[in-house]
Amino acid sequence: MATQKTKKLLGNSAIFAVGNLGSKLITFLMVPLFTKYLSTEQFGTVDLVTTTVNMLSPIVALSIADAVFRFLMDDESDEQVIFTTGITFTSLVALILLLIYPILKIFQINIGGYILSYLVLVIFQALLQNFIRAVGYVKLFAFNGIFSTFIMAALGYYLIAVLHQGVDGYLLAMIISAVSSVFLIFFGARAWRFFKFKKYSRSVLRDLLKYSIPLIPNAFMWFFTNDASRFFIVAIVGLSANGLYAVANKIPTIINVLYNIFTQAWQISAVEEYQNNPKSRFFSKILNANIALSMISLSGLLVILKPLMKVFVAPSFYESWKLVPLLLIAAVFANFSSFIGTMYLATKRTRAIMSSTVFGMIANVLFNSILIPGFGVQGAGLGAALGFLLVAGLRYRDIQRYIFLKANFNQLLLSLIGIAVMIEVNYFMQWGVMSSVILLLIMFVEMIVNVRALKALGREKKS
Repeated sequence: MATQKTKKLLGNSAIFAVGNLGSKLITFLMVPLFTKYLSTEQFGTVDLVTTTVNMLSPIVALSIADAVFRFLMDDESDEQVIFTTGITFTSLVALILLLIYPILKIFQINIGGYILSYLVLVIFQALLQNFIRAVGYVKLFAFNGIFSTFIMAALGYYLIAVLHQGVDGYLLAMIISAVSSVFLIFFGARAWRFFKFKKYSRSVLRDLLKYSIPLIPNAFMWFFTNDASRFFIVAIVGLSANGLYAVANKIPTIINVLYNIFTQAWQISAVEEYQNNPKSRFFSKILNANIALSMISLSGLLVILKPLMKVFVAPSFYESWKLVPLLLIAAVFANFSSFIGTMYLATKRTRAIMSSTVFGMIANVLFNSILIPGFGVQGAGLGAALGFLLVAGLRYRDIQRYIFLKANFNQLLLSLIGIAVMIEVNYFMQWGVMSSVILLLIMFVEMIVNVRALKALGREKKS
């Protein structure tokens, strides 16, 4: 019988699943449309813009959204003080950003207005999302994901397929989608009830920034570990190659969606569990279940990879399937790193998380500079996988100073051997009955290897 804390984690995960799976399914189904009406170069440009905004948002907002979430999770937190302080600071940052617009006009940066507008909206969106998740509006959080993605899909279709506005249409759809998200959260949670200007506190802001500022270099370096490969690809291979890379990355997004569903609930459970018992074995049980779900999901995607890409993308993008396997492994290792990183946030040791990211950033930049010239875009996937593996290993070893964490390495090693065989089958066998049977058999073995870790979630153990 499942424990109470496991039930809560699974319950929150189910709610977040509705929002994440719904929104990502819509996004996933729109890729064939976008690859039909956008060239590989245009898709590469759009991907570069979104990557740049994702890199800048935690830097310009000083990661205040993460601090708001964590401090609201404390039992004695004052919701009005924390929200008022967080939203006031974010508004000041947004005002400064908007003052930059005339400078962009002077230098005639054509898409600068789109980038700036989207950046402002993203920092407000991040703050509001973290706020409603912390105070218990998890259903609104989930619905917001579906709603904003539907707006993006509908507008994207109209602007790209009907009006043929290309990159401009895609970026405009993203901006309007973000606006709709901000308004839905603000009015859905009646956020004005939590804003009292007299509750603004400089001392609370100092505490928030003391927590969040160490996350800024971490976020920036995490970007280098995760996304810098795109800039290397553009510089060395070209925008068209980045378009293929961006499409290939849509498949690992499925792994990331499953993980994000889990981690949005896990962040809440991790903080609560750490406050109750830092040495709880619950952390190890969740880590091994995380490994199990990741390996099973990864094997399932490798079974359907080639037929999926046949129907998923336009013919000019089909060759991107060859990039997917290494990107899938990189996504799994990235999620392991992020899982352990959540425990640093629970302990409020945000400075400790940074050192591992530094090594990961340096490793990834070195791998990209060496592997991309030698292996092309494929080198970016290999570099990302090695970089995230390094970060996961370093964090796993370090976090044990603060909590009890023990991974089942036999389970992980056997799973990775099976995944390696599946990748070889995809690369060296034509898709057909024989290859499909082999892949399905290996996936069945993966399920047997990993099912024990999933069953352990339902067993009550003394911590």
